[in-house]
Amino acid sequence: MIAAASVVLLLQPRIRLAAERRTAGRDGRVHLSTSVGLFAVSVYGGYFGAAAGVLMLAVLLVGLPLSLLDGNALKNVLLGLANSTAAVGFALLGPVDWAAVAPLALGLLAGARLGPALARRLPATALRIGIGVAGLGLAAAIGLGLF
Repeated sequence: MIAAASVVLLLQPRIRLAAERRTAGRDGRVHLSTSVGLFAVSVYGGYFGAAAGVLMLAVLLVGLPLSLLDGNALKNVLLGLANSTAAVGFALLGPVDWAAVAPLALGLLAGARLGPALARRLPATALRIGIGVAGLGLAAAIGLGLF
């Protein structure tokens, strides 16, 4: 799934062009498959999380007319909501290693501060390709049992 989303992200300009040709003349509503994909990735991200950002970004960029920066910002909001919901559920219903919370929170805060600043400075095509290649690397590492 991670590898497929990475390939979709790498091929996103071609896929979007084909989708725009297919839907020319429609009233601009979000297609049901995009809504279902966003919901499925949100559930997956809240439960498992591995490369949910790559999955969500692929769905957003193929399914909606967004720039990479807008898609990345929306991805962060949607996955933040999914993860917050899941965190509350896990905190109330399951065992939590509370000693791991502080380092994870620091990483979250650092990424939230540095990520958007970096994304605004990099060319969109290079950033999209970098995310896709990193996703393929993660998929290979998981497939090989390294994680």
